[in-house]
Amino acid sequence: MLPFRRYLYLIPVVLFFLGKIVIADAAPTVRIKDIGYIEGIRENQLIGIGLVTGLAGKGDSSNSEMLKKSISNILNNFGFKINPADVKSKNSAVVMVTAEVPAFVRPGDRININISSIADARSLEGGILLQTPLKGANGAVYGIAQGKLEVFKNQKTSGKIHGGAIMEKKIISQFFNDGLISIVLRNPDFITSNTVAVAIKKKYPGLDVRSRDASMIEVKVPDIKKNDLVGFIASIQSVQVKPDTSGKVVIDEDSGVIIMGENVRIGKVAVSYKSAKITVGYSGGNRKDVPFVIEETTTVNDFVDTLKTIGLKADAVISILKAIDRAGALYGELIIM
Repeated sequence: MLPFRRYLYLIPVVLFFLGKIVIADAAPTVRIKDIGYIEGIRENQLIGIGLVTGLAGKGDSSNSEMLKKSISNILNNFGFKINPADVKSKNSAVVMVTAEVPAFVRPGDRININISSIADARSLEGGILLQTPLKGANGAVYGIAQGKLEVFKNQKTSGKIHGGAIMEKKIISQFFNDGLISIVLRNPDFITSNTVAVAIKKKYPGLDVRSRDASMIEVKVPDIKKNDLVGFIASIQSVQVKPDTSGKVVIDEDSGVIIMGENVRIGKVAVSYKSAKITVGYSGGNRKDVPFVIEETTTVNDFVDTLKTIGLKADAVISILKAIDRAGALYGELIIM
């Protein structure tokens, strides 16, 4: 038999063709900033109703009452007294304008906007959005939108304008309340929450830090740091932590992709698939009857490697994992996408 090392060059090729099985590595050491955010720092939504013109006969139908009133109102604002009943146009469309505003914006900043038809226009291609006020949930106007549309390739009745709105009011997120800043984990986990609190206390002895639940860690800002909140938050966000590894197996049945957390294990179970037999946790008897034996509480990674060794394809591996989960022998959470 040839030495094993002579086949090492084949490993990348084998891995390429077995690439539908993915292993989630052990959690790396990361900054708190990479796994959580400061409570209160979030996006805001704006909305407005506007008029798009220049649609070359592909706009709303001429008998649309909404279109007639919109055009009449705009013209009346410029001193033209036009009765809505006298308006006849197929070159315009009434649209909804929406925007996602970042956490910190000030007057003069530009933001992206999305536009979509709300009547029966056939296409917004080539259209120009006329000046449209954008309001928040409180009814106040925060920005003004205007510009030439870029319609979506497969949906001609909606589009966008990059930098199409100018902010008229500032929107500043409030992140400091009652002397505290709160860190919110993007993936709630009690172990990680406690790890973050411990790491902050270790770097800043004497700091009042409390892990409130699986997603929130509260940090009391010292009096000496209240005049330098930006610097203090930056120092907290730079603290290095090692989050707990995933206890999930995620399966995308359409693509055959399997994502496995390294801590997910399989208990004692016997698997029979066609002519293949696999036992997790040998329980005696004639070992020759079970050619593939794996130690009890093996990782899903090792189990899947065994299934690949005997030639099972991704769809068979997925079916077996689902059956093992139903049998209660998968020590983790199985998620089917």
